[in-house]
Amino acid sequence: MTAPWEYRDPLEAKLAGEVSASTLMEHVRTIGGWERESGSPGEAQAFDYIERTLESYGVEVERREIEAYISLPLDGRVRLDDGTVIEGLTHSFSPSVDALEAEVVDVGDGTPAELARAAGKIALVRGLATPGKAWAAQQAGTRAQIFVAMDHLHNMIVTTIWGAPTPETAWRIPATPCLSILGADGEKLRALLARGPLRVRLTTRVSTGWRPIPHLVGSLPGRVEDRFVLFSGHVDSWHHGAMDNGTANATMLEIARLLSARRDGLRRGIRFAFWSGHSHGRYAGSAWYADHAWRELHARCVLHLNVDSTGARGATDYSVLHATEDAQSLAETVVADVTGQRGRARRFSRAGDQSFWGAGVPSAFMSLSGLPKQDTELSRAMERLVGSAGFPWWWHTRDDTVDKIDAEVLALDTKVYLATALRWLNAPVLPLDHRRAARSLLAELEALQAAAGARFDLGPALEAARTLAERLERVAERLEPVEPARAKAVNAGLVRLSRILVPLAYTSGDRFAHDLALPIAPLAGAQRARDLAALDPDGDAFKFARVALVRELNRIVHALDSAITVAGDLLEDWR
Repeated sequence: MTAPWEYRDPLEAKLAGEVSASTLMEHVRTIGGWERESGSPGEAQAFDYIERTLESYGVEVERREIEAYISLPLDGRVRLDDGTVIEGLTHSFSPSVDALEAEVVDVGDGTPAELARAAGKIALVRGLATPGKAWAAQQAGTRAQIFVAMDHLHNMIVTTIWGAPTPETAWRIPATPCLSILGADGEKLRALLARGPLRVRLTTRVSTGWRPIPHLVGSLPGRVEDRFVLFSGHVDSWHHGAMDNGTANATMLEIARLLSARRDGLRRGIRFAFWSGHSHGRYAGSAWYADHAWRELHARCVLHLNVDSTGARGATDYSVLHATEDAQSLAETVVADVTGQRGRARRFSRAGDQSFWGAGVPSAFMSLSGLPKQDTELSRAMERLVGSAGFPWWWHTRDDTVDKIDAEVLALDTKVYLATALRWLNAPVLPLDHRRAARSLLAELEALQAAAGARFDLGPALEAARTLAERLERVAERLEPVEPARAKAVNAGLVRLSRILVPLAYTSGDRFAHDLALPIAPLAGAQRARDLAALDPDGDAFKFARVALVRELNRIVHALDSAITVAGDLLEDWR
């Protein structure tokens, strides 16, 4: 018996042989020829090229202009009392200041205790400028932050807000300026600090506000089912962005070329979504689409397939990949089939245009191939930030140019995406395996119960999770190629399970908003159960937490009960 995630599309081998490395590189050279800040003329030219190319393949294109809250860093520097100027790199959503003068305090890695020493001063922070670090420094009362990189300055975006701000999130727009300097310049500041108090003058210029940005979706319809795969990647980039994200745009265009020639053989449809506002608006384009197409995505989208930074020179490692639990079996199988490597699927981090979890849409991939295991400042930071350490040194720098691309790696990455798309498009039974999702939720509940001890009872959720896990094992045993009438009902049930379990595991509870661009644990609202042991059981803090946990327990049990019902309905269909 062949499980759905082991389905092989008959077209795979033929189309893989038609992937053209030269065509891919032609796209990269063209798109990478323009600097593509969000809303810029260069980005518009790249969108023009993508639109013309898709239309030449016979893909139906819908292009529009949307309004987004975009932040473009211009320049930043530090001036010392002796007139020495250290040139730095300011970041998206840093506020602008002409000459902020204050004392500098070295806070090391920026732990809460270290940051507390920098209240009212400028914090000198080791490492990459990340939203979490910048927010923690602001909350600690620092007036500004200087982040000390090592050999390269990486462009970053420091807001914690996902997509456009709302009245509920606008207060989190960064209010303290920040910039990054090279490691050698950081050592110079530390040497001066060793002699005594140090005051510097900080200048940052950042252009932040509402801007029109392009938004493009190309579509190929399905011939059997009115469902679709959403295949997405961003076009906006830092500087010329050959790897990030010109290669991903090339991957999408090449797959559009190959699939458009076989459109009559597509069981389900595919949408090629090209975003702006990724790099300078914290996923503004994909968040806008999630907001404005929520109903359609919830009803019809079977997978969000994301592509970012394919084809990097030296990126030969496929050992780590990302997918929601329901899509992990298929993702691992495809990577093994195409590359010969055994990839290990991980839970998604909160990054990479993953704007569709509220609608319950499963996701596969973000970045894919990576450099073999390395131990650098960047790799350590990216492991913490996005769960992958394989990013090359030129990521988010001016050096991300076409000479950093390996045509053969790009072609292999493209074949992985092609095979993934084909299997989701044409498998009679959708390759959704929900057993991992149930096991993951059960393990998290067990850990939370162990932390809470006798202070809170998660028993109803644990019981429901065990029941769901058992039923889903039985469902998986029954999945096999079936006649069309049954496949339709089975697919509907599998999609309904994702609509329940993905938001439960990947959102804090509001399916129609966007959680912050910060790490989010599964069953996020129940995580305060870990704090109960440290609280006075007679105090307000404990009792407030208990009230919130009761409500969260209701949400979890309701979702699990709903999933149990769907799994039961699927089993009834086989009787």
